[in-house]
Amino acid sequence: MVGPYPIGWDTIAFYVPNTIDWATGKAGPLQMLGTAPLMYMISVPAYLASRVNPIWIFKIMGPLLYGSMIWALYRFLRTSLGWLDRGALGGALFASLYFVTLRISWDLYRNMLGLTFILLSLPFLEIPKSRKRELVMSVLLLLAVASDQLTAVLALGLVGSRLLWSLWNRDVKETTHLVRIGALPVVLFSVIVYAGETVGQQLVEAQPNALGIEGVASSVGFLVYAFLPVFPLALVGILRVRNFAIRAWVVFCTVAVLVGLLPFYGLSVASYRSALLLDLPVCVCSALGLSRLIEIANSARDQMARAMARSLSGVPFLLLLGASLYIALPAQQAMLYYTTFPGFVPTSMIQDSVPLSDMASLRQVLAWVAVRIGPQDVLITHQAIYGWARAYLPTSDHIINYGYSNPLDGVSLAESLGYSVVWTVWWTPGLGWHGQPYLPGSFAIAFQDGDIAVYTHE
Repeated sequence: MVGPYPIGWDTIAFYVPNTIDWATGKAGPLQMLGTAPLMYMISVPAYLASRVNPIWIFKIMGPLLYGSMIWALYRFLRTSLGWLDRGALGGALFASLYFVTLRISWDLYRNMLGLTFILLSLPFLEIPKSRKRELVMSVLLLLAVASDQLTAVLALGLVGSRLLWSLWNRDVKETTHLVRIGALPVVLFSVIVYAGETVGQQLVEAQPNALGIEGVASSVGFLVYAFLPVFPLALVGILRVRNFAIRAWVVFCTVAVLVGLLPFYGLSVASYRSALLLDLPVCVCSALGLSRLIEIANSARDQMARAMARSLSGVPFLLLLGASLYIALPAQQAMLYYTTFPGFVPTSMIQDSVPLSDMASLRQVLAWVAVRIGPQDVLITHQAIYGWARAYLPTSDHIINYGYSNPLDGVSLAESLGYSVVWTVWWTPGLGWHGQPYLPGSFAIAFQDGDIAVYTHE
């Protein structure tokens, strides 16, 4: 739908430049390890072997990861919950169409990778124990830990909750089994956390003493928003779920969101990320709740109940409609519900750090810069443009990323490094995204294509 251009904020802002840096030796060993390196252990060899633009690697990787995660969910429903093929397929499709799952697929590739391994590992908690199965589950947990720090916390939290339950019940055999499974994943997690701390990538941080309205909205408010459409179905379903992992998953992620309201130490990632990890168990409960309500309505004899059953049968159509609108509508014409938390959930899936309508223009202005930038020139970029510049300019020697700060900070850094001509790329005046509709007055347009322009600093 977007041709050769990337999809997802993290995809272009972080995955693409990080892959290039790893492949060219610009990232140190501690930095590599501290980022939970499994995804880059896939993308970097693929980049070195193919030498294609890394954008193509992630365009292919995204659907593969999404399909793998939904397949792993289907397998979990069949093996752990004992659903029949049709029910498991329905539950997996329900989850795949829900807009929160689609949001995860947009750019949280490391989360999808970690969730896939978590879903594959959970059935091994239920089946009869053996050393071979312990080894398989331990390896799957190691892969989940190596995929992403947040999914690592979830994976170890699920095993840890099971361990506490076995200690409570004084089940020595189960406790020993879980300790053997979790020992190596805990060691790897500790090493990753230590490496991250060493290079300034903290997993936990102090919470503010007084939480404002914005903090409450980004935690509890987003939690309500994300699952409000399916809450009645999920409530019915969770009362019927007997699986320990599903219930522990719901409790663990809910507590992780609420901890963000307390003036103590909490995860350094925003609490909405923990709410996103609730998606799969909530979708499972919702699918189960929908099935149960249809069964009850069909078994009733009165006409009103049968009418209710027919209306409930339309829920999959509504899911498909909502997914289609979320996938296909451009960001500027998004459905109103999807615009409530634009910082957490993109208003449309056909965008990354720029909307679909500006992708071709951004590519054109970068091509214009590429043939004109001289040895004393530098391109300073906002984080939204940085990955694009890394992907489409022939070298990164004349690129300075000023992150999310003021572009004048980038100018100061460029001047301190001895550059005499400073360029930047942004939207034309009044149309800028990311809270910066205008650049400071010292920037003048040198070239424009559509709504994207190249500026020089005067």
